[in-house]
Amino acid sequence: MNRFILLLGACMLLLSTTIATAAELKVATSTWPPYVDKNLEKNGLAVHIAMTALERAGHTPVLKIESWPRTLQGVNVGVYDVIAAAWYSDERAQAFTFSKPYLVNQIKFIKRKGAPIQFNSLADLKGRTIGIVQNYAYGAEFDQASGLIKIATNHVIQNLLRLSQGQIDLTLDDERVLHHELKQYMSQTADQFEILPKPLSENGLHIAVSKKNPAHKEIAAAFEKAIDKMKADGTYKAIIDLHD
Repeated sequence: MNRFILLLGACMLLLSTTIATAAELKVATSTWPPYVDKNLEKNGLAVHIAMTALERAGHTPVLKIESWPRTLQGVNVGVYDVIAAAWYSDERAQAFTFSKPYLVNQIKFIKRKGAPIQFNSLADLKGRTIGIVQNYAYGAEFDQASGLIKIATNHVIQNLLRLSQGQIDLTLDDERVLHHELKQYMSQTADQFEILPKPLSENGLHIAVSKKNPAHKEIAAAFEKAIDKMKADGTYKAIIDLHD
């Protein structure tokens, strides 16, 4: 009798685990081409990787592209289960369980080709006018650096236009974002720009799982295992090659 009860309990546990693993996951993220965009192949590079890994982990992910504030709030309160693409911060970690990074974002400066500007440290840019995007997380070192003339706009494409017109010396953003914006909106003049090789900073891109979901740790761990398998079987590289 005891053996039967133990066996029944084990079966119920296995069944509940299987149901939880296969459950629908509500995934939210905000538009950020080429990483997230409903007009791109598979909704963008980051979404393509994240959704594929979640599916391989046994989940049924359902995507919703929201504004960034609604994404954060929705996952924070448990309306959504997962943010598909997020940078880590200690503050966010109070509400979310982060996976290991599945991509790395390199923030780089871009200048007009031929301009005598090099970047090895922020001291090299003293006195330079730099176009920035309002409320962008460039990092404390850049935000607090003195001697830089920072001019804020609402979007990177505005900075690229100002750069092309000689109104600023530099602007900066994620390298893939810069390539995408130039190709999308300034393809005729893209060869007039040069991205400087040294990154200002590197940020890992993660999924962030709401701690309101009782399986938040298991979801993040299963995602990481799926990413490892995708790298081993070539799926990961194929997705990056498709989008790059």
